[in-house]
Amino acid sequence: MGMEIDRRILVFDGPEGELQRLALDLIGRDFEVHYANDIDEAQILAHEAKGRINAVLFSSSMELERVPDMARRFNVSPAALIPIGPRPDDRVVAALAFHGVRWHLWDEPADESIRFVISSVLFEQDPLEIRYHRRVPTNLPARIEIDGAKSDTTIRDISLGGACLLGGLTGKEGDEGTLSFLVESEAVTIPSRIVWAVGDVGDPLAVAGLSFLEVDPAAGEAIDGLLEAVIARHRIEKRPGAGTDAERAS
Repeated sequence: MGMEIDRRILVFDGPEGELQRLALDLIGRDFEVHYANDIDEAQILAHEAKGRINAVLFSSSMELERVPDMARRFNVSPAALIPIGPRPDDRVVAALAFHGVRWHLWDEPADESIRFVISSVLFEQDPLEIRYHRRVPTNLPARIEIDGAKSDTTIRDISLGGACLLGGLTGKEGDEGTLSFLVESEAVTIPSRIVWAVGDVGDPLAVAGLSFLEVDPAAGEAIDGLLEAVIARHRIEKRPGAGTDAERAS
């Protein structure tokens, strides 16, 4: 039996409870979710988890001085802290970077962005997580072809290992064919196999999972480009020379 990977998330909310719905939405999505809106209660939950909290989502309205304290009290790396909510001003963002925060979910992030950022933190924090390809959330038009039958579909997420499709289901589990799409006007076609499907052929809400049979260098570069673009939207980078301003902000 393989070793089970912990995927534990602590949601540390503000007194207004703005992250309560998010915590409820995350329950049952391959994550074990702990929720608290008091730092002492959150510390108790982290202690009970015995150092196995992988990511901490916290309200961006929190006082900045709490950030290094959170990492210490929750026994996590600052890189495991994810602010979520309205984007603060640039000085605060620079201070977050200075304190080691690397990912954000500003404003009203889409569900796929939340999943991507959490998975990215897990990818960086857990050495076992590296065995899994990071899935890039997209809304990319595509075409699937199986045994000569072609159907338009939408790629919900994609990785070097496969893709999840919404709508345009053709074929059944185990069938092989190709998935074609454009990335910045470059055509990409990847041999694929349907590994699971939910819904009927022709159902616009049908969902299917594909496994890629072979990814050539050009297709790999295209998928990497999609990944880098999504990372850039959610990454907090420490700017050269920003340390002094960040220290003043904190």
